[in-house]
Amino acid sequence: MTLAQDNMTTSRQLIEHAEEELRSGESLQASEKAWGAVVHRLKAIARQRRWRHGGHYQLSEIVSRLADETGDDDMEDLFSVAEALHGNFYNNWKTEAAVRRNIETVKLLLDKLSAIYENGN
Repeated sequence: MTLAQDNMTTSRQLIEHAEEELRSGESLQASEKAWGAVVHRLKAIARQRRWRHGGHYQLSEIVSRLADETGDDDMEDLFSVAEALHGNFYNNWKTEAAVRRNIETVKLLLDKLSAIYENGN
């Protein structure tokens, strides 16, 4: 298994764990796991393309590049929702209902990133 494939597997596991945490009423853990799912999926694409992916800033750059390449103007907005979940882990400002809605939004981003990864572009 390549590192990129490992990142994809981890991403799938993390979004499943996020949903489990949410069902258990653990919205902080759900928030961070959903963010982690996005990070690992972005790292998979970056590894596939041999792009830098070490820091938070680089993850934002990856999303911008992918949005430009695909013409998908929503991708950066969806990423912003994932970033807000990451912030929620530290600040606990979102209601459980908001976290639930945000995780559904993150799943849209994950689907888009999966399609990009699967296409190898």
